[in-house]
Amino acid sequence: MDRKGFTLIELIAVIVILALIALIVFPAINSVIHTSREDAYNNQIATIEKAAKQLSYENTFVLPDEVNDASTTIELDCLLSGCTINGQKITGGYINEDDIVDPRNTKENLNGVILITYESNQYTYKYQESTSKNSIGGWLLDNDSSKAVLAANDGVYKGSNVSNYVNFSGSTWRILKINSDDTITLVKNSESTKLSWDNNSSTNFADSSINSYLNKTYYNSLSQKNLIKPTTQCVGPTGSECSQTYTSNVGLLTTNDYTEASNDISCNNNFPCKNGNYLSTYSVSSGAEYTMTYQGNQIESISNGVLTTVNPNTVLNIRPVVTIKSTAKITGGSGKSNNPYTIG
Repeated sequence: MDRKGFTLIELIAVIVILALIALIVFPAINSVIHTSREDAYNNQIATIEKAAKQLSYENTFVLPDEVNDASTTIELDCLLSGCTINGQKITGGYINEDDIVDPRNTKENLNGVILITYESNQYTYKYQESTSKNSIGGWLLDNDSSKAVLAANDGVYKGSNVSNYVNFSGSTWRILKINSDDTITLVKNSESTKLSWDNNSSTNFADSSINSYLNKTYYNSLSQKNLIKPTTQCVGPTGSECSQTYTSNVGLLTTNDYTEASNDISCNNNFPCKNGNYLSTYSVSSGAEYTMTYQGNQIESISNGVLTTVNPNTVLNIRPVVTIKSTAKITGGSGKSNNPYTIG
């Protein structure tokens, strides 16, 4: 008898074969599409960086000073349609509308800046994607006057004259850094009190008199403590791979916090870090202060801008450090000493 169609078993076999082919082919196709889009993105970024280089050749006033790690930024709109930088007008036309369409998602435009940095006796040009403006850290990375420095230094404020002042809980603080989770870390701009670390000569921060003061008396006095996120800090010993940490609402500067604030390339834990360091100004004018880091049976401190060690029963200045939740907002100010940011 002549057959006029496929049997059920044959149909099922065909479906299974097609499904197997789909399982093999579709991921490969998706991989090719993804790779193609990434290649297009990288080529586009190279075009934008080249355009920024050309713009700076023709408008040298946009370039940062010829000092190692000095940097500045150029907006994409400036490359496209022109802008005014340092009071001087740039015409634009270095890229076109197609160059700012994100090839990874053609419904969106690229949203970033070109970071120009002077290093090793030459200028480098690197595209930096902008972070979310819905977080306090993202807002600062996009709007702070030091955003070029922040972009070049993983969110750390560096230098001797930094506009990183903020009003928090009725007092003036300085923004130390923007963390990877878009929280920000603050250090108080003046001491809250003078204390000995611990009269029993213990170097353990968890058991110290300072910890009790900071996380009970001082923390409870803050009017905006609802914005504080508990933070884990490395307490030492100095030079270790963070062998001991402590999590609290309020802490102190660590030695790394202090050295990272300096833009002196010779600065490290064993070298004076006074130069190019806004944190050293406080210690010079107000006396020595404790850090949160211990070394052997002594505590690291900052004295006259230099890291040194003292016995735990020594009475020194205490400057609190807190981390602010990413959901907090900058509600005003410019970050300058006479017009600090306000947090709400």
